[in-house]
Amino acid sequence: MKNKFHNIVARACSGALFVTIILCSILAGAYICAAMMIAILIWSMLEFYNIIIKERVRASKIIGVSTGVVLFVASFFYAQNFVSERIFLYIVPLIILIFVSQLYSTDKNSFRTIAYTITGIAYIALPITVFTGMMFHSANGEYNPQIMLGFFILLWTNDTFAYLTGIKFGSRRLFERISQKKSWEGFWGGFVSTIAMAVIIANLFQIIPFYHWMAIAAIIVVFGVYGDLVESLLKRNLKIKDSGNFLPGHGGILDRFDAVLIAAPMVFIYLKLFVI
Repeated sequence: MKNKFHNIVARACSGALFVTIILCSILAGAYICAAMMIAILIWSMLEFYNIIIKERVRASKIIGVSTGVVLFVASFFYAQNFVSERIFLYIVPLIILIFVSQLYSTDKNSFRTIAYTITGIAYIALPITVFTGMMFHSANGEYNPQIMLGFFILLWTNDTFAYLTGIKFGSRRLFERISQKKSWEGFWGGFVSTIAMAVIIANLFQIIPFYHWMAIAAIIVVFGVYGDLVESLLKRNLKIKDSGNFLPGHGGILDRFDAVLIAAPMVFIYLKLFVI
């Protein structure tokens, strides 16, 4: 019981610190926010490339992470109208280099190396990059943190209340083959709480109409769960508990950002189709 209490305290403290860092970075301005997101991108990709070693595959870490960073930086300046879309052409040689580099490798699993390297870019770097579109969503390319703040507040609300409701009332498994912890009761507890929080956010952040915040909340709840399950599937296949030990009680950065990796692209698509 004592160890369980210590784990809960450690989880709460590390989670609160992580949330505070993200919120302060977003509020500090575009470049601080971008630096924070790049740090998360790099750390998450390195965690991913490190854990797949259990599959006896060594990804091209330097090329993969470099491609992810270039993708984010290119999008960051493009979103501010500082550069044209031609900046994305610089990513093409890096992608080609992932393939060509394996010609000089003695690794017998060359195409698995290529596949996992590109998966790291698609699974982690691309979803994190879409935040540049949330940061600069106006035609004049000015930084506005409201949508990004709203996204994270809704995401954390869903995570927190789904977890608490699941512990208290959870009995029917949501996706038993992948996760023994997630329940339908937790899902609906997170859904109701996130919609309620969206009502508050809609009054605080009036940059977009009320009904768009409701839609974003629903997208976060549904696809946040899928993001969590996808990472659970990855860890189950690799037979590991956590992606790392960076955050006590939470695991690695990838464990903390798993819901983001599926929810963020879907929210961004919604914004591009119906809002921005």
